[in-house]
Amino acid sequence: MTSDRCIEGKFWNRPLHKCEPCETKYKIIQGHEFTENCGWSDEQQQIEPPYRACGDGTFNDGSQAICRKCRSCSPPQVIASACKTTSDTICCNQGEQFFYGKCIPQPSQTTRITTPSTTVHITSSVASSSPSLRPPNFPDSSPSPQNFMPKPSPSSMGRSHSHFIGIYVCFGILSALALVCLFLFIRRRTKPFNKEFKKCCNGASHESLSKKGIARYEQAISYNVINDGNNDHETGLAHLLAPEVQNASLKTVLNNLDVLEELVLVLDPDISGAKNTRHLAAQCSFSFAWINYAYSMKDHKSPLVAVLEGVVTKNPDWTVGHLTELLTAIGRNDAVEILAKLPAGV
Repeated sequence: MTSDRCIEGKFWNRPLHKCEPCETKYKIIQGHEFTENCGWSDEQQQIEPPYRACGDGTFNDGSQAICRKCRSCSPPQVIASACKTTSDTICCNQGEQFFYGKCIPQPSQTTRITTPSTTVHITSSVASSSPSLRPPNFPDSSPSPQNFMPKPSPSSMGRSHSHFIGIYVCFGILSALALVCLFLFIRRRTKPFNKEFKKCCNGASHESLSKKGIARYEQAISYNVINDGNNDHETGLAHLLAPEVQNASLKTVLNNLDVLEELVLVLDPDISGAKNTRHLAAQCSFSFAWINYAYSMKDHKSPLVAVLEGVVTKNPDWTVGHLTELLTAIGRNDAVEILAKLPAGV
């Protein structure tokens, strides 16, 4: 076990001085279960990954934190759906099939056999091997008007098929033209829409990551076109931060959710030509393997948050000024400008 204080399935929360379940820190994932103590040691070090895949014969459908053993079907039930790592075995009775989450009887099939003198209907079940015979239906000896109706000739049927094919081709051409016009219309309207969106959201409160995602993503994209030769503006931006902010503990960034979310939006994405969280982690002496692992867990936790938490754990005396120097060293002055939004009274 990675922890001497907590049992399996829990980790030691050092700031709160108590053991907490792994699901309070990480999400439950189908087909996986938590490793011992979520991979965390009592010193708040990530020793192992927090997840491991369910083994053979076990599953986790996302309802529990651990993998459970797959059930087995006992006669007369049969396996309708085999056990997978994300779902349990589904058993149905013989003669039933699994359909939309339920075991339902298989439909019967009716075969019509026609002879010159009689017509016999044979009804058989898919699951049954003995067909049941119905009494023969003897045809009416009186002539039917349908017997004297002329049958369509092959040439007339061919003309009918050609007519329908022509309709389908015309419909396909019209649909393609409509899609092209719609694409051109959307493309033409995109640029003014983005301008109005920025204008609308400049004064919006930072309530959620989704409201700021588009504006900050565009800001990160625009960073790619900054001329590498214009270094006059890229140095000496530390004056933007108040002295109280520069001397504040690095935990201040983690505690200010608005500033932290903006930093995540501009530093976490892998954008060509712009250095990001990977380069910042390298400046903080994190290994290449650790950085790749942090990005592999990006869907569950921001790599930047993981880096900042690791730095605070290893160097509790670091300040916002240290982070400003590192960001300036990798040329991310846009992130320094975001740090300048920290209140001076921290």
